[in-house]
Amino acid sequence: MTLLSNARRFRLVVLASVASLAALAGCADARGRFEEFQNRRYDGGAGAEPDSGVLEQEYDGGPCTPPPPGAVNGPALLAVDTSLAAGHPILFLGSIDTPELDHTTAVHFVYRALDSLDRSTRVGAELEVGPFPLQDGKLVADVPESELDGNANPVLHGAPVTSQMTLTGHICGVLRFYCGTVVGRSSGLVSGTFSGTFGITLLSAPEAVPERPRFGCGAADLADALPN
Repeated sequence: MTLLSNARRFRLVVLASVASLAALAGCADARGRFEEFQNRRYDGGAGAEPDSGVLEQEYDGGPCTPPPPGAVNGPALLAVDTSLAAGHPILFLGSIDTPELDHTTAVHFVYRALDSLDRSTRVGAELEVGPFPLQDGKLVADVPESELDGNANPVLHGAPVTSQMTLTGHICGVLRFYCGTVVGRSSGLVSGTFSGTFGITLLSAPEAVPERPRFGCGAADLADALPN
C-alpha cells in the first residue's frame, strides 16, 4: 500500500512538473510574441531601432499627409530592386532630411552605394538628390544619370553600371519605412530599360543595416541574408 501510494505520488509530481514547464514555455512564447508586436509598433520614427518586421506600407490611395518639415532626419538605407536583377537590390547608405520647400515638406538624400559582398563598405562617389517637394505626400524623385561603382553591383560584382531612374511613391507621416516604384534605363554590362521597387528604411545608426534589407512595399520584398 505504501509503495503504491509513493508511486502514485511520484507520477503526480512528474505530471505537475511537466504541466508547469509547458505553462512556462507558453508564457515565454506569448511574452515573446507580445514583445515582437510591441517592437513593430511605431515609436518615434527616425530615432527608432531598425525593424526588419515592419508592416506593409503600400499606399492605399487615401489622403496622405507628409511628415512636418524637419520631422525625418538621420541615417537611412535606400534599397532599389529592378527587373534587370530581380530580388537582388542595390543598396545605398546615407542621411535623409526633410526641409520645407514650396509650402510643404521635401525629401533630401545624401548617400553612397554599399559593397554588395558585405553591405557595409561604402563605395563610389557620394551622391546628393533633392530636395523633392511632397505635394499631398507624393514623392517623385528624378535621380540624374550616374555611375554605380562596380563593387555595389549585386549580380556582376566589379562591373560598373550607368543609370538614370525615377522613384515614385508616397511619404505619409513619420514612419520607419517608405516604399514605392522605380523606372529607368541603364547601360554597361547590364543594360536596358527597367522597372522595379524601392524601400527607404530609417536607421538608428549608419551601421544598423538590416540583415535582410527591404526593397518594396510587399511583406516578402526582403533581400536574402548574406552567407556567413
